[in-house]
Amino acid sequence: AHKSLRLKDYDVGPFIGLVVTIVCGTVFFLVQLREYYWNSYTIADSVYGSVFYLLTGFHGMHVVVGTIWLMVSLVRLWRGEFSSQRHFGFEACIWYWHFVDVVWVALWCLVYVWFGGWLYMWWFKMWDGDVY
Repeated sequence: AHKSLRLKDYDVGPFIGLVVTIVCGTVFFLVQLREYYWNSYTIADSVYGSVFYLLTGFHGMHVVVGTIWLMVSLVRLWRGEFSSQRHFGFEACIWYWHFVDVVWVALWCLVYVWFGGWLYMWWFKMWDGDVY
């Protein structure tokens, strides 16, 4: 969407890019809600549950804010408020989404890979149960 806007394509490219990104943000949030519903633990069960819901919940909140911001950018694009040279609001939204993406990679590695069991179980098996 950003590249299309910079290339003065005001007809199709930015709209398709924004709509696809809005759909991806919405699907991500819905998958997160589904995961919360089907989890076998709650925020009150353990330290892991508390940390899991705190970290992923804050990230989910930022995804919702970013999706709303994308929707506002889509409306502004539709109204013709962006040009190839003047689109700082849209560019700030892109920066925000890149921040949210980088945070998700770190959270996924921490919460799902390390504390979620994959790396921990590998470490546990490697040392025959003596993890400390």
